[in-house]
Amino acid sequence: MHIAVCDDNIADRKQTERLLGRQSDRFFKEMGERLYIDSYGNVEAFLRYPQMYDGLFVDMTLEEPTGFEIVKLLLKDGVVRPIILCVSKIDYRKQYEESGLDIPNLMFIDKPLKVAELSAMMDKIREIKGDPIPTLEIRGKDGTFYAKEDDIVFVKKHGSELLIHIADGQVISLIDEIYNFYSQCEVFPQICPISDYTLINVNHVKKTSFGKVTLDNGETFGVSFAYRNSIAQAREIISNKSKES
Repeated sequence: MHIAVCDDNIADRKQTERLLGRQSDRFFKEMGERLYIDSYGNVEAFLRYPQMYDGLFVDMTLEEPTGFEIVKLLLKDGVVRPIILCVSKIDYRKQYEESGLDIPNLMFIDKPLKVAELSAMMDKIREIKGDPIPTLEIRGKDGTFYAKEDDIVFVKKHGSELLIHIADGQVISLIDEIYNFYSQCEVFPQICPISDYTLINVNHVKKTSFGKVTLDNGETFGVSFAYRNSIAQAREIISNKSKES
């Protein structure tokens, strides 16, 4: 597993590294696994590749952005793995409660870190890692979006661009061929082609009729004859995967 530590208190950061090193020894002894630990003292470096980590320990208190604001930045960057706020000078639990946000896999641990609590936290991170949430990195013209589950509603070819319509109303534009983008959507069996120019998410289908499909956002598309069985096939794959799990 890959773990990141972002802490602007040097002594605390070194102590967290040391305790995580002990957890690495425990994991290797019990399961034959090692932890790979990267440590950061500044936010800019920490936010460079946050998606690569299975767990992220954060406590930044000396300057903005502080810990809970960093959590929001991580979520914006598409991080879905556990984020652990280490509570010291700032009461992150209170900030989270007052925010009104619902953030899956956000956890809290108090400083100074206790071995038993850290061990339980690492076991939880490993448990979550065993059930990953598929994501697709979409590098649009205006930035990168990390699509999860049913974020993508449909994709339409428009000239040299693909217009990717997201459930929250965003439209992401990128230069790509639709067949290439479809191959990248392998992690999402609910995405299927209905023409040479259109992909849809079958979980967003509201109604189908002869040669047409209507999505839950009101969009209606024609289904090319060559793709007449695509929706049924995608639904069958989803059903089989559900039975397997």
